[in-house]
Amino acid sequence: MDYRFIDYANINDDLKTKLSDLAFKDEVAFLRLCRDYSEGIITGLGFHSDIMRLAAALKASEFTFEKYRAKGIDETIFYDTLSDIGIWCRENDNKGLKNYQWIKNHVSFELFKLGRLQFQIYKCKNPTLNYSKLPFKYGDYVISVHVPACGKLDIKECEESLASAVNFFAKYFPELRWEYFFCESWLLYNKNSEFMDNNSNIIRFSKLFDINYSINYENQTFERVFGINNLPVFKSQIKKLPENTSLQKSAKEYKLKKGRFGIGIGTIKKQAVLTPAQIIL
Repeated sequence: MDYRFIDYANINDDLKTKLSDLAFKDEVAFLRLCRDYSEGIITGLGFHSDIMRLAAALKASEFTFEKYRAKGIDETIFYDTLSDIGIWCRENDNKGLKNYQWIKNHVSFELFKLGRLQFQIYKCKNPTLNYSKLPFKYGDYVISVHVPACGKLDIKECEESLASAVNFFAKYFPELRWEYFFCESWLLYNKNSEFMDNNSNIIRFSKLFDINYSINYENQTFERVFGINNLPVFKSQIKKLPENTSLQKSAKEYKLKKGRFGIGIGTIKKQAVLTPAQIIL
């Protein structure tokens, strides 16, 4: 089976070969699965292998591309958005696509990479959030901000992304009623400054947001800083954490002193990111 956009998915040659060798018992059923995936339906993918899920994401993206064309969205945005597939394949040791639930947002035309950042149309019905501390209500639409693992977290590029997102959604989704960017991430944790340099890009990124509140949930930090999914419980385990970067060293030292990692929940009012010259009338 051919994959029209395989060269834009940022996957390695070995995966391309595996995809070309992939055999389908029922090609019609597979295409139906891919069309469902492009509409946000993921139930059928739970029974398939990671390489089959990758194939489904690539094939589903062909349906997604038609939605871009119908809206008149520049195809370079489609290609940039699609490149996230390769990042998640590398997270899975290039065995295919494990995190198909996340890529659902890309192929179902709900998430767009605009410069350095990704932006997701999100109707906020997350019951775990403390809405009394947020400037929007349960069920309101927000634009959820995500930071793909694709290089340096350049603050100027992030600011430009935020500004472009306001104009993007105003132009292509004028019917969407939203007032706030929303981000839930370890990057925004209010105690990061206790082990990070105040001039670091992570701290500077967090200052773009109003941090509404933070919670002690350590998984994201261990995953993103140390590359591990199992939280170390004992001091002996913490001592074995890597120290290959300055951030790893300072985070490890902080943890040995019984510091806690966490995630921050932050918002930005959309009007706050635009200068008059950036507003498209």
